[in-house]
Amino acid sequence: MTYSLATVRTTSDTAAVIEVGGGYYRLSDISPELLQPSPSRGLINVFEQWEEREPVCAELADAISRRAAGASRIDPAPKADDFLTPLQYPSKVVLTGANYYEHLYKDAGMLDFRKEDKIPTFFLKPPTTTLVGSGKSVRYPTQSKQFDWEIELAVIVGKRMRRVSAAHAMRYVAGYTIGLDLSARDWQLHPKHLVKFDLFGGKAFDDSCPLGPRITPARYVQHDNLDLKLWVNDVLKQNANSRDMIWSLPEQLAAMSEHVTLEPGDVILTGTPAGVGWATGQYLKVGDRIDAEISGLGRLSVEIIADGG
Repeated sequence: MTYSLATVRTTSDTAAVIEVGGGYYRLSDISPELLQPSPSRGLINVFEQWEEREPVCAELADAISRRAAGASRIDPAPKADDFLTPLQYPSKVVLTGANYYEHLYKDAGMLDFRKEDKIPTFFLKPPTTTLVGSGKSVRYPTQSKQFDWEIELAVIVGKRMRRVSAAHAMRYVAGYTIGLDLSARDWQLHPKHLVKFDLFGGKAFDDSCPLGPRITPARYVQHDNLDLKLWVNDVLKQNANSRDMIWSLPEQLAAMSEHVTLEPGDVILTGTPAGVGWATGQYLKVGDRIDAEISGLGRLSVEIIADGG
């Protein structure tokens, strides 16, 4: 039985939940051992022991579908704005830049790009300050006037990986969700920067990485054939498929693991397709709504709000 994992805000608390058939069930009620040794850290406990705990989750999902788990749903069911970022405490958020051909050709004007002459670009976002869930969750970065959107397939690591080959990299993937790499283009390409390019000012600011709403285990996802779509205020801006990546997911993971040890629960964003605001000069403003969908992974919706300081 297909299932997913999420972290939701209820009327009384925050809960790590398993979703089965559209119903949401507290893990603390039906399988509290999954949230050990640190229940306050939520789902990170599951992913830090993914190989042992994923089969337990699958058995729970099957029991719930047969009404054999003795569990009651969260009632009322969580609304879109109730979903927090699924993982509250990952150690790293690693992103791949410039990883779709059409994004380079159409958005960046790099018509002479050749993969064989290049290596992938990676950068980090600080997880505790950049990760947010759905709803009115993204504060407009007041230092910027060119606030941009990027939809990305997000990957959750399920096993410690260091210097792993591309041939073996997929063994280390636990699941998938939807990510947004929000960007301040005027800081990313600031004319006063020493090398005219800054991934700290342009990418690592607060609330710049919405994630969710749920994590779907890898066993249910064909990662290299997923449709990605993003709308701003109901206008379709990005529409592509993950098969159009320049560096495949195994290639990205292998290249990352050459430099840093990827740990269980780490979040990997895999690049964005064409259609970002940078290409047309149309940028986000306070009150705008972003809706992002990836086939089989649901919809992540966020609203841009004013920064109250």
